[in-house]
Amino acid sequence: MDVTESEESEDPSQPSIKRARECLSSAIANGFSNSSPVLVDALPAMGKSRGVIEWAASTGNPLTVLTARHELYNQYTGWCDELNLISRILPSFYDDCPSANGTHGEKWEKRITQIYNQRDLLPGEIHDNAHELFDEELPCQKGHDCLYFTRRDFDHTKYDVLIGHYSHCYSPQNIEDRYVAIDEFPQGSFLSEYSAETVAESVGKYLNQKNELPFNYLKDIEENRRDPGKKRSGLKWFTEHNPEIERDSLNIIENTRGYHPEAPTMTYAILAAEDLDNRWEYTDFPDERVVINDPNDKSLTLLRQPPFSEATSVIALDGTPTIEKWKLMLGNDLEHSPVLSDDKKRAYVRKTLGIQIIQTTNAANHYSGKSAISVTPERDIVLFEGIESRENQKPALIVSQAAEENYREQEDLSDVVDEVEHYGNIKGSNKFSDARVGVISGSPHYGDNYIKKWSALAGKSVSRVERTKGMGQDFGTFGNQILHGMRENAVLQAAMRFGSHYSLLIAH
Repeated sequence: MDVTESEESEDPSQPSIKRARECLSSAIANGFSNSSPVLVDALPAMGKSRGVIEWAASTGNPLTVLTARHELYNQYTGWCDELNLISRILPSFYDDCPSANGTHGEKWEKRITQIYNQRDLLPGEIHDNAHELFDEELPCQKGHDCLYFTRRDFDHTKYDVLIGHYSHCYSPQNIEDRYVAIDEFPQGSFLSEYSAETVAESVGKYLNQKNELPFNYLKDIEENRRDPGKKRSGLKWFTEHNPEIERDSLNIIENTRGYHPEAPTMTYAILAAEDLDNRWEYTDFPDERVVINDPNDKSLTLLRQPPFSEATSVIALDGTPTIEKWKLMLGNDLEHSPVLSDDKKRAYVRKTLGIQIIQTTNAANHYSGKSAISVTPERDIVLFEGIESRENQKPALIVSQAAEENYREQEDLSDVVDEVEHYGNIKGSNKFSDARVGVISGSPHYGDNYIKKWSALAGKSVSRVERTKGMGQDFGTFGNQILHGMRENAVLQAAMRFGSHYSLLIAH
């Protein structure tokens, strides 16, 4: 789907803000009219979040917005109020359950959040089985239903716009017969990771209960799953007894130590795994779940593709998208709709918005990782001081957390920079919207394993080409797309977080 700006504008090489937003409005409208999911690729600060609310106001169609940041919820409700739309923020377990949010005291808050996090139980499973889990009733439901559930029980058709977290899509009533906008990439919202210890304990307990399976413990599966007869026998058992590979919360509620409700998923994933060339393992489930096995630490990662089949239409909003990662979430029929071509994006940033970008080096400066060994704190702090001296104001700084810690060992950062934020916290943030001088110090790189993991989720085997490093790192066609999204796209996202008109940005 191509809705890039036409050549009819007065200056085709420099799209105006008005023209860019007209193109954005068209992309949103065309996306919502499409039968397949559409990725609307619009630069940060172009107004895509407000754009979907304006679309809802102009069409009268029911909209659900899924996003990550709670501060964005209020921004969305504010736009709805401006445009006379009735909106509602969907309830959150941590915010709306009085036992989980601390209303009934810190002790209950710790008990219930520990169960929720460590045992991976759903809110309904916790409330329905409180006596088995805590030996008493939850205080939030003594004599009445918990507020979390009463706030979920409402007539969704009475609201023009529903606003919530990405995970709210798992409740069908939040998306059924509604148009859905996913605001920015849901990085970890549809992924679950299980350590080797959790996998070994859970699979072992599961096999002990399922004597018909031809395996006794995890290592037994790992050593014998390539035996055609045993593998066929194990897969046949799942087909006959648990064809949907459903979670099993009963045993964990009955306090079976070392058990996890996703034990059936873990067991099936290891049994049915396909070996990738780089030693990772990949299992594709019948219901579009995917599980991968990391050969380095034997952890499992489960991807649950969000269930949008009941939605009328789905669009994704992203200013710096990695298309292959979006396809993992929304399917291979995802259509990419860039609002501006690459040339017009550059012109829009430099000419229309007047953002001056000065690059200090051609090096990658990978400032991520636990040690951040590439960081040069003495030299970087001198740079920050020089910027302050030249511009007569302290710059705002975006950098990795590890690099910031290195800086603080050398200097009180408040002496040389204004505010600091980390790469992981900037997407969708307006913290630096008023900043006119900024520094992006270093680029993020989460290690080769990050690239291998996201590639494995697509069933791809990638490895770094020998002797490639820095900006020349090469992971092959697919892996390089993940690398580009991790590094270049993250730097662009950071650049667009600063004041959007006539600001100076130093990219170091």
